[in-house]
Amino acid sequence: MFIAILVVAFLLPAPSWGQGKRELDKAIQKKKGDLTEVEKKLTEKKKEVKRKWWEEKRITDALDKIERQLDRKKKELGELDAEMKALEQRVARQEQEIARLETSLAALGELFQSRVRAMYKLHRVGAVRVLFSAEDYSDALRRYKAFQLVVGNDVQLLQAYQQGIEEEKDRKQDLIAEKAALSKKRGEVEAKKGEVEREMRKKATLLAAVQHERAASEKAIAELKEREKALRSLIQKLTIKAAALKSTGFKALRGQLPPPLEGNTFSPKGRDHGIGIEAPEGAQIKAIFNGKVAYAAWFKGYGNLLIIDHGEGYHSVAAHASRLLKKVGDAVRMGEPVALVGSTGSIEGPMLYFEIRYHGTAVDPLTWLALPNKGQKK
Repeated sequence: MFIAILVVAFLLPAPSWGQGKRELDKAIQKKKGDLTEVEKKLTEKKKEVKRKWWEEKRITDALDKIERQLDRKKKELGELDAEMKALEQRVARQEQEIARLETSLAALGELFQSRVRAMYKLHRVGAVRVLFSAEDYSDALRRYKAFQLVVGNDVQLLQAYQQGIEEEKDRKQDLIAEKAALSKKRGEVEAKKGEVEREMRKKATLLAAVQHERAASEKAIAELKEREKALRSLIQKLTIKAAALKSTGFKALRGQLPPPLEGNTFSPKGRDHGIGIEAPEGAQIKAIFNGKVAYAAWFKGYGNLLIIDHGEGYHSVAAHASRLLKKVGDAVRMGEPVALVGSTGSIEGPMLYFEIRYHGTAVDPLTWLALPNKGQKK
């Protein structure tokens, strides 16, 4: 879109100086408004990316915390699994012991039943009758002691039977309670683990969404920067064209001349009269104004050197070119390629050393060129 606007702006002939100037001024103001809007959007997008970055960091920190919680819950489940296995072994032993008790109780039960039957028979006969049927006192005493012994054994048998039943009951209740407690604890840990995993999935989904939004914003920033660059270039060219309509002289375009190429400016070592412009090998060096080539050859300390006479005593100087595209006497127009960037005669690698001179005296190029970010030389 910007290329189309540029072609229309520079190729369509203006009906008259006044009308063309007004149209260009109008176009410049419109593009400056567009540039302001783009800069505003760019600032907003940068702020949005910064917010998304902090939100992403907050979510990442939360995910790290959740992962630590999940790890703890997994360890708790592992410990509970070990406890459950130990409990299962205890249960197995308890069940064996209960089975043994049940066997003993069954035997005691049978013995107790036989003793009950015996006591029932004795009751029918009568203990006194058994004692008084003795042949003598010694026999009666033996029978009495035997009777006491039988009764004592029966009491012990009854007590043992009752104790065994109580012990079996207690053990079974203990096992049931312990199983229930561990099962409950395991359920709680499993529930907490599920909750942590759900929260982790939720945070991960949110993080992915934030990262996607940040990537989209960064893409938008890159596109806005391209638009900003194109608008600045277009405004610069329109401004130069508008100035050219007003006056065709070199002096009249002070501060509005197009730079010989795009790149960062710097102060070359040991040279105070001009500026250096960083550029890759082979980049095109363009004429900053109409003129005629006055010098095009090797010059000691400057490598391939090109000097253009712009009239009214003004000359532009381009040094260290890898190749000169024009020869002495050639007429050149503003924006026309005249040489290629190189490093001939340079100790600082590929670059352009550029000067503007008035009647042989160097003037500051920064005050003449319409640089995108005009300021002090680095």
